[in-house]
Amino acid sequence: MCKTLWLAAIVCSGCATAFAADVPAGLAEKYPGDVGIAKDPAVLFADDFESPDLKKWDEIKRPVELTKENPHAGAGCVELPMHRGKDEGGHLVKWFMPGAEKVYVRFYVKFSEDFQYSHHFVHVMAAPEREKWKPFGKAGVKPDGTYFTVGMEPWFAWGENPRPGEVGLYAYWPDMEIDKKMNKYWGNSFFPPGPGKGNAAGPSRVIPPLGKWQCWELMIEENSAADKADGRQAMWVDGKLIGDFGNMRWRTDMNLKVNVLWMMNYGYDDGDPTKKFWKDSQRVWFDDVVVARQYVGPMSRRQ
Repeated sequence: MCKTLWLAAIVCSGCATAFAADVPAGLAEKYPGDVGIAKDPAVLFADDFESPDLKKWDEIKRPVELTKENPHAGAGCVELPMHRGKDEGGHLVKWFMPGAEKVYVRFYVKFSEDFQYSHHFVHVMAAPEREKWKPFGKAGVKPDGTYFTVGMEPWFAWGENPRPGEVGLYAYWPDMEIDKKMNKYWGNSFFPPGPGKGNAAGPSRVIPPLGKWQCWELMIEENSAADKADGRQAMWVDGKLIGDFGNMRWRTDMNLKVNVLWMMNYGYDDGDPTKKFWKDSQRVWFDDVVVARQYVGPMSRRQ
């Protein structure tokens, strides 16, 4: 496959500058069916949920269950349900220390047919090696440059979006904007296509299907110096670039690396803004997760 070239614009010091980002064919192209992909030197972590347990993950909060119910590929996948009044959903956490300055995360996701909305979804994080929990539990707080977090999430836009919501990025980083109404640093959202933050429920929104597997991918590239906002974040759905955002100053500690994957189906909590849409339960499934130093892309089906 030839290289894919796209153009994106970055707004810098009040002027627009175009740049070309050259991305090779996805790593998955080398490994049909993802067979052997986990052993590639560019891969930091992978799980196809074919094993009889979840021992590859470092932290498990249930309800989380392995299942053979219609996986994306192979014989198994993982299910994360939520039950109203019983739990706030489940999660899986993986630290891939020490991490890397540029990380791609690819996963397949399927929402149940009755899925409404979620509060938070899949996050990629950067934590100090000796303080691995530092990015967690920081809602309302602006990061100090020694950690950050970015979620790839379906956003309900206060009911303006069809369920399960539109795909967007939700970031906590040192230069984030404050919520002037509450005087708190809630995460800032980014919507397709970039380079600006965009607007919720806009004309470029991407709404995932219900009851169907879809390939999601998120990339974080850290800034090159503590005083430079030259970092980047981008996202793909089914191999199509849907959002590319530059001018990110993720860190002031240049030893900080991207090194945490937090997969969750979180909601039904006191602060969940989607509560008017709650039903008794809803489920999401994940499969074929790959974390790598280079673009992964959708699973290759070639023989």
